[in-house]
Amino acid sequence: MDLEQRELILSILSRADTLTVATVREDGWPQATVVSFVNDDLDLYFGTTFHSQKLENIARDSRVSATVTPEHETSKPIQAISLAAVAQRVTDPGELLNVAGLVLKKFPRPGPPAPAGVLEGVAVVRLRPTIVSLLDYSRSFGQTDLIELGDRQASPDHRDERLP
Repeated sequence: MDLEQRELILSILSRADTLTVATVREDGWPQATVVSFVNDDLDLYFGTTFHSQKLENIARDSRVSATVTPEHETSKPIQAISLAAVAQRVTDPGELLNVAGLVLKKFPRPGPPAPAGVLEGVAVVRLRPTIVSLLDYSRSFGQTDLIELGDRQASPDHRDERLP
């Protein structure tokens, strides 16, 4: 991934509030769900209930796909990403506190910030991309770049050596 691609991916992530994540159900059918998200570099995070179908699906098969498309005027070219990622429920207190801070920054709430309470009752899931398809129709219609990140390049600051 070159610097221009990285900057465009991060720009797309900063301009979008939601993503669609697709997991694999127990019967083999895909399940796509729209969720709000935050990101720390290329790692994406979303919250869900502790007993959600998507969390159960991820516990069974951590491979997911996701798409992120910022809102845009119909007259403007699409810039978006679709990706393959490894999903994992976040349990590390330090990482959860970091995610809470990201949530408060992206989705401000009235009153004094209270990071510790933001994620109360929420299961947080990290998506660590392994492949990113970068769509940039401002360059030409149908323009996509396929970028293979592998497990090592997704986010070196938060690398989990236990991931496959």
